Amino acid sequence: MPIRAYCTICSDFFDHHRDVAAIHCGHTFHYDCLLQWFQAAPNKTCPQCRKQVSTKHIITKLFFDIGGEEEGAPVDPESLQKLKALEGLKSTVEKQRRDHDKVRKEMVDKDMLCTALRKQMTYLETQQNDAQLAKEEARRLKTKMKTYESLDRLLQGQREEVESMISDMGVSQGAVEQLSIYCISLKKEYDNLKGGLRSSKDMCEKLKKEMFASNNKLQKASMEMSQTKEDMKALQKDLANADKEISSLKKKVEILQRTLSTPTRTNEAISRLVFESPAPLELKPRLQEPSDCQDIDLNMTFDITTPDDANKRHAHTHSKKMRLDPIG
Repeated sequence: MPIRAYCTICSDFFDHHRDVAAIHCGHTFHYDCLLQWFQAAPNKTCPQCRKQVSTKHIITKLFFDIGGEEEGAPVDPESLQKLKALEGLKSTVEKQRRDHDKVRKEMVDKDMLCTALRKQMTYLETQQNDAQLAKEEARRLKTKMKTYESLDRLLQGQREEVESMISDMGVSQGAVEQLSIYCISLKKEYDNLKGGLRSSKDMCEKLKKEMFASNNKLQKASMEMSQTKEDMKALQKDLANADKEISSLKKKVEILQRTLSTPTRTNEAISRLVFESPAPLELKPRLQEPSDCQDIDLNMTFDITTPDDANKRHAHTHSKKMRLDPIG
């Protein structure tokens, strides 16, 4: 009876289309099925006898001499039954493999869906926590606002309103705590008002000092301005007097120029008086010098013989003209 061997991993018969490998324990398998087995199994063992196997001792390819079957050879019914059972098992394994792939795909999809739902749940939990915190904050702010309203009523309301509010609170533990909160708040408000009053007093004192210093400066500046006005008036008066004196001197100079325009014997004395006067140089007249006369130095001295007879002096003495130029 011929031997029909098959791979116990995939349950397919050996043929010449796929390589057959053997391990040192003597069992044979398809080479690619054996490699898949080693990759999937945690330990490298024989798929049939479970002995430890090393990949170095694998015979990767076996060769068989297959003889042709004689035509009309009788077939064993037991072999046919086994072949039918084997084909049924193959179809079952194939179906199970398809079902397994389908289930694996569904598991991957479900896993992705679970991951998305988990993320969404985490986000919703975060939003819920934030909403809870917001509610607590709103509740706390509402309580605080009520407390402030009550404090405002205590501070601004009449005595009857305050007494009515306190009597409505009752004598419970919560009312005592509320009253203590009111007292603490009133004390803080009193301290703040006291500190503000102290600051206002300090600022008022500082402003008073600054105003006093400013008044002193203003008074001093007013006195200086009054003195300056008086000095200005005196200077204006002196300037007017100086203008009058200059006008008077100019008139005198004009009179002297008209007087000196005619040559007389008294020109020398007049010229000497003019140039020895304390008037400014710009106001001194310029005497005309005769063509036959030179400049005369007023600081020089001369010996003059006086005739005995005054009438003879007038008769024989010629008039002498003299012109003196001012210095500069």
